[in-house]
Amino acid sequence: MSLAVCIVGKSGSGKTTVMVQLIQEFRKRGYKVAAVKHAPEKIAVDIQGKDSWKFAQAGSNVVLASSPERLAFMEVTDHDYNIDEIMRLVGGRFDIVLFEGFKRGRAPKIEVHRKEQGVELVCPVETLSAILSDEPMNVEVPQFPLNDIERVVDFIEKDMIPRAECNTSLFINGKQVFIKSFVKDIIAEVLVAMVATLKDVDAVRDLDISIRNKGG
Repeated sequence: MSLAVCIVGKSGSGKTTVMVQLIQEFRKRGYKVAAVKHAPEKIAVDIQGKDSWKFAQAGSNVVLASSPERLAFMEVTDHDYNIDEIMRLVGGRFDIVLFEGFKRGRAPKIEVHRKEQGVELVCPVETLSAILSDEPMNVEVPQFPLNDIERVVDFIEKDMIPRAECNTSLFINGKQVFIKSFVKDIIAEVLVAMVATLKDVDAVRDLDISIRNKGG
């Protein structure tokens, strides 16, 4: 299961710089990384007049543009996707998914803070896993200097990645259904055990099952 981590902070705090540095450091350590940027306003994902733009204008709910080097996915949505919904799209092909923003998400959050922006944080302290700051803060949360990205990645490796090794999400009719931990364990153990018996199946690292009920 991929680990999701949110990099949060006030506008101008340096979230994007931290995201870039984290991506570079994780890649140096051999991790596969995905990055997600939250845009509070409408974003332009295609160029007017291009074929993919014409498909979207014609009413296609999803348009994909595929080339030998890139795959672009564009979907018309009726709501702002949450972290779990995005993780479902990303799948388990990555070791870590870094989100810029998403301060209301349930994933671990690391806040970027600068002294000149005041003492207030954008997230409640109890929801934060760590803080990157250019000044010491009087809060009971692990803190790192803004320029010490290696120590931040060490912290994520030690405290977060082991907890993400096994997780289960359930989506019904495209909407996530939240289930208790022991139910997640039962579902995961049963499905993995069944799939592991299939021919030519190696160790199950990630499992996605989609069922379309025609009678539903």
